[in-house]
Amino acid sequence: MKSERPEIIDMQANEHPLEYGDEFMSLEAYCLHLMHRRAYEEAAQIARGLTVLDLGCNNGFGTHHLSSVAASVVGLDVSEAAIADARRRFADCDFRVFAGVNLPFPEAAFDVVVSLQVIEHIADTAVYLGEIKRVLKPSGTAVFTTPNAAIRLDPGMRPWNRFHVREYRAEELRQSLAQVFDSVTVRGLFANEVLYQVEYRRCQASLAAARRALGVSTAAPLPMASETADWKRPFIGFLKTVLPTTAIAVLRNLQHHWLGGAGDEPLGPEDRARYSTASFFYRDAELDRALDLIAICRRH
Repeated sequence: MKSERPEIIDMQANEHPLEYGDEFMSLEAYCLHLMHRRAYEEAAQIARGLTVLDLGCNNGFGTHHLSSVAASVVGLDVSEAAIADARRRFADCDFRVFAGVNLPFPEAAFDVVVSLQVIEHIADTAVYLGEIKRVLKPSGTAVFTTPNAAIRLDPGMRPWNRFHVREYRAEELRQSLAQVFDSVTVRGLFANEVLYQVEYRRCQASLAAARRALGVSTAAPLPMASETADWKRPFIGFLKTVLPTTAIAVLRNLQHHWLGGAGDEPLGPEDRARYSTASFFYRDAELDRALDLIAICRRH
């Protein structure tokens, strides 16, 4: 069996940031964290009472969540630093460093394999997916999440996230997984209007920067899934022309909550109180506008 290219494994192991669940510098960072937590909540519904492998567990916040409902959970990650942090944070969970080739488990070892925000990091997906299927029990379930290339990349563009090897549109993901698993369902992650636009605009800003680096002219952005706030834009602009300067701060706060235009501002306690994983939901429609993709795969 071929392995991942050594330089990719080394970069992922030594440079990829850890996921922290306690301190966030901005609403943008908090939004990303909530997206990741929401995916683990979805996976937990499948994992209840079952044996689970969390493949690519980072520093274990999701593994710990799964352990509250599963019969047993093992968390694997290529990063020694991530696993050390996971063991320090969640001493009651089983965490192991995984070198990135053959999974260190026998065939049919798990009811569920969860691998969230991992497939986009993998160069040799045939090995990765084949190993996941090998360790799944008959009728087992594999759960994947990955960023949605449809709102992040132009067709044929390499990922602007340097840790990503390939990003997928919904149909591309389904086709890749269907080569290995007997049934594949792909759904999209959406959010309330504010958080949807915070993440959407983060991706569009990075896409614009990638276009500039390539010398590509800026194309029109993809329409957002929620456009109910369009009428508020000229209204806010009008108010700014007629209200005194002291009202600008109030207007900026309204814009922050109506349009999600200030995702990089410091995160306030009111944001933590207002937004949670309940602000996100999965659905089957408009997958090209989803913030993230989730795939539920089963082997028979």
